[in-house]
Amino acid sequence: MRIGEDYDKIEFELFGLDLVEPNAMIGDSILFLTSLYFAYRVNKFGRNSPFFKMWMLFFVAFGFSFLFGGIGHTFFNYFDIPGKYPGWYMGIIAVVFIELAMISIYPKKEKQRLFRSLTFLKFILAITGATLVFALVDLQPDPSVGLKVPSLNTFIGLVMALGVLGSLYQKYYTPGFKYHLLSLLVLLPTAIFQTFKIGLAPWFDRNDLSHIFLLLSIILYYKGVKAYHLSLDQQATVSVD
Repeated sequence: MRIGEDYDKIEFELFGLDLVEPNAMIGDSILFLTSLYFAYRVNKFGRNSPFFKMWMLFFVAFGFSFLFGGIGHTFFNYFDIPGKYPGWYMGIIAVVFIELAMISIYPKKEKQRLFRSLTFLKFILAITGATLVFALVDLQPDPSVGLKVPSLNTFIGLVMALGVLGSLYQKYYTPGFKYHLLSLLVLLPTAIFQTFKIGLAPWFDRNDLSHIFLLLSIILYYKGVKAYHLSLDQQATVSVD
C-alpha cells in the first residue's frame, strides 16, 4: 500500500507500441461500456421527456470521458499530459447533462430558466478555467493538478443536482431519488483516494480504487432514473383506472 505517492507506471508492449497502465484502460473500458448500456436502457424509457433525454446524454458523455481517459493513460508515452485533456473536458460536459436533467422536472417552471442559465454560466467558467490551467500551469510535476477545475465543477454540479434537487424530488415525486443522494456518499471515497494518492498495489492504484466507486455511483444514478420512470407508469395507471 502506498499513500501520498503514486506507484511507477506499469509498462507493456502491444503491436510494437510502448504502452503503460493496462489496469487503467481495463477499468475505464468497464465504465465506458456500463455507461453506454445505461444510456441504451434510459433511451428505451422514451416519453419524449427532457429528463430522460438529458440522462441518456449524460451516460453517453460520461462513458466517453472514461474511454478518452483510458486512452490518455495507456498512450501516455505518445500523447503525454495533453492526451488527458479530452477526458477531462468530457467530464465537464457530462455534468451539465445531469444538471439539465434534474432542472427539467423542477416543479416551478418559472425557475427552470434561471437554473439553466446558471448551469451554462458554470459550464463556461469551468471550461475556461480548465483551459487556462492546461495552458498556463506546468502539469509535469503533478498532472493531477489539471483535474482540480473539472473536479470542483463536478462537486458543485452533483451536490446541487443530486443532493439539493434529489432531496426535494425524493419527497415531491418518488422515494427512488434516494439513490441519487446515496450516490454522493458513494463518491466520497473517490475524493479521498485521489486527494491523498492512496493505492493498494501497482496494478490496483488510486485510479482503480476510484473506478469501483464510480461504477457503483452510475448504477445508483440509473436506479434513481428508473425509479422516476416507474413512478410515472404508476401515475398513468392510476389515471386510467
